[in-house]
Amino acid sequence: MIEKTKQFFVDLFWKLVLILVVYGVRTYLLVIYRPKMTFLGESVKSTNLKQPMVIIANHTSMLDPLMVQALFFHNRSIVVAKDQIEDPHFSWALKRFKNVIPCDRFNLDTEWALLAKKELEKGNSVIIFPEGKCRYDGLLNEFKTGFAFLARSTGAPVLSLGIDGIYKLGHRMQIMVDEPEKIERVKGIPSSKHLAERSEYFRQKVWKLKQRALGQMGAILPVSAETPEEIIPEENK
Repeated sequence: MIEKTKQFFVDLFWKLVLILVVYGVRTYLLVIYRPKMTFLGESVKSTNLKQPMVIIANHTSMLDPLMVQALFFHNRSIVVAKDQIEDPHFSWALKRFKNVIPCDRFNLDTEWALLAKKELEKGNSVIIFPEGKCRYDGLLNEFKTGFAFLARSTGAPVLSLGIDGIYKLGHRMQIMVDEPEKIERVKGIPSSKHLAERSEYFRQKVWKLKQRALGQMGAILPVSAETPEEIIPEENK
């Protein structure tokens, strides 16, 4: 009885800590960076989505996942690299968040897709950064096909975001939100090929949104196979 009571108060303590952290971080991001969202489509005009979607975005900063969650604050889950969840710097919080879906990005992992599918069925949108890691030189890494597989298998629309990635005091960051699109099953095309084609399509789409968020138009992103490897600055290694 004493152990159960003790555990109750321990769980309550951590629950209160997480609530303070979540709302504290959200307030900080919204106040300091003052994100401005521009909705380019007709069916989505706010972050209050009428149906669950697969939300994808470019990844230029470790703050991107926090920012997207701060904006799409209700009824959403996020796919997070399993190695980050197990990192002692983050595990104390990430292992306690119910909306975190772990994904092993270094090995074949299908369990995350099953968990993400359940979240969509519950009415929660799923946030995914298809590059799998940050890229700091302005280009985009190859988009992994997991998001396309999830969207195609569930019928959930893909909502593409372009984030300017500028987290600086005094800068109001810009985020472009396009019209959601569905990935339909196609007869006669091998599944892996179809998913790769759709992933590259959305990669180019997110690139254009990012360039628009930066106020830079006309720059061309090479296809993933022709995109050069990133040279990572020392401060980001």
